[in-house]
Amino acid sequence: VEPKSPMFRLQPRQYDTLVDKRIVVAVDGWEADSMYPSGHYTRTLGQIGDRDTETEVLLLEHDIITSPFTPAVHACVPALPWSVSQADVDQPSREDLRHLTVCSVDPPGCKDIDDALHVRRLPSGNLEVGVHIADVTSFLLPNTAMDEEAALRGTTCYLVQRRIDMLPKPLTEDICSLRADVERLAFSVLWEMTDDARIISTRFTKSVIKSRAALTYAEAQSRIDDTRLHDEVSESLRTLNGVTRHLRRGRQEAGALSLASPEVKFEIDTETHDPLDVGVYQVREANQMVEEMMLLANTSVAAAILKAYPACALLRRHPTPQPRNFE
Repeated sequence: VEPKSPMFRLQPRQYDTLVDKRIVVAVDGWEADSMYPSGHYTRTLGQIGDRDTETEVLLLEHDIITSPFTPAVHACVPALPWSVSQADVDQPSREDLRHLTVCSVDPPGCKDIDDALHVRRLPSGNLEVGVHIADVTSFLLPNTAMDEEAALRGTTCYLVQRRIDMLPKPLTEDICSLRADVERLAFSVLWEMTDDARIISTRFTKSVIKSRAALTYAEAQSRIDDTRLHDEVSESLRTLNGVTRHLRRGRQEAGALSLASPEVKFEIDTETHDPLDVGVYQVREANQMVEEMMLLANTSVAAAILKAYPACALLRRHPTPQPRNFE
């Protein structure tokens, strides 16, 4: 399956039973006078073309760890139900932002809500705009079993019909999920800016927040479009949307690329996990609003890291696109 791997010389005893199967092969050696390495059969994954078999092949090809979390990893997660304590609020490095009208905007069915937004008018007449990211590091302590496991996994992997988590679900879907009407720990970046998105100042802080609403993109777009709604969340979304229009225009004028390839989505049977339908994911202005705020947060953090650690900051820079990519 892996195109970078050569064909192998095998001498299996049960050839007839393996001819239409996906199998795992171990390399034994590569003789100097042979075009192919020799190896031996270790195990069968399943029938070629079977959904579960091909999924396992995909995961093995990319060295994705799919084993369950060990008891030692689960022991690192606080017991449920968990809530913010007074000791958390009293931390000198943590700011109490529970009074702000914070909300999240995510795809339908999202359980691990890891970012939220807010905007408010300041006495100066400028805007305070904030991005709040779930403070996972308060629970993911260095050199623990969970820290070591997360380092091995690297990221959460999303397939069409399943998700392979980097961290246990009680942490990502409960303790660190910025759900509506629940107090949660966060990292916040706060900007003072003008209505046309000219940034006056930027600051970073650990925080305690309480989201007012956990919305889907469609719900957020509906609130933005319905001018009859004048609640705090709807008004905030409209203001944020106006700000991000200016941010997007500024990025484009500065030469930012717009990668407009359509994103495909699948409708999956909840019982069999078989695909039922396929369509193109609808991108609304609410999607772009969230994207712009995440980009602004990332660039602000990158600038702060570079300023504080100029000798060792590791910042990603995309190479110049090849001319053939535009053809």
